[in-house]
Amino acid sequence: MKNLIVCNFRSENNRYTEDSLFTLVKIQIENSLDLGWNVNDMTVISNKEFEYLGIKSTIQDLNSFCFTGSKMFAVQKYLENNDTDVVWAHDLDLFADVYFECPDFKDVGITQYSRPKINGGSIIWRKSAVDIINDVVNNLKQDNASREEPTLSKVLKNYTDRVTVLNETFNVGSSGFVPRYERSVKPVHCFHFHPCNTIAWETHVLDRTGIDGRISKRLEKLIRKYYPNLATQLSDKGQKRRLEKIAERKK
Repeated sequence: MKNLIVCNFRSENNRYTEDSLFTLVKIQIENSLDLGWNVNDMTVISNKEFEYLGIKSTIQDLNSFCFTGSKMFAVQKYLENNDTDVVWAHDLDLFADVYFECPDFKDVGITQYSRPKINGGSIIWRKSAVDIINDVVNNLKQDNASREEPTLSKVLKNYTDRVTVLNETFNVGSSGFVPRYERSVKPVHCFHFHPCNTIAWETHVLDRTGIDGRISKRLEKLIRKYYPNLATQLSDKGQKRRLEKIAERKK
């Protein structure tokens, strides 16, 4: 299984600067190496040339109109041009916390939110899914879509017999954190949150939900290396919310 890291520096995206994107890329590379990923099993696809810790970006002319959908375009080209059987494509703010082997799945392994809705942040594709990813990309282009998830939902419903819903452990995010964490295989494989989002950081690191579902100390230390000013304790609002959550579960 190949670990595919995709960074589109030139999309019509106002959420991130180039520096902030590159910070996330650096964490992804260092984190993957820390977890034991072989350099030959890691690929960074970008529309900007760079090298970090010996990993060079592979240049691709990524789309300009759909920032999150950049992964779809990268997967399409990768599957078309490589003999790799399986590729894992994920968001830059989805952090693996342990090394994991490829799970059992059909042609596409998807993750979901806390309810049955496709989450594009972590998807595994087989070479045999080239026709499906082509369909996704074509629809993104036709609709000039700004997000990939509605398109994934529309397209993948036509291939239900070839799609596997993976365990939540491959994508434990902030929305619906508690059910996603509780349903996940432990140790959690991947946490999905942006470190600069206060609520997300408090949820994944400072136990805002009161269930002690936190990222590992190893991953926390790595993220703090790149974001040294992150909070070390809950805010007043976060502490209040934690107590409310604990009280709700006792009822």
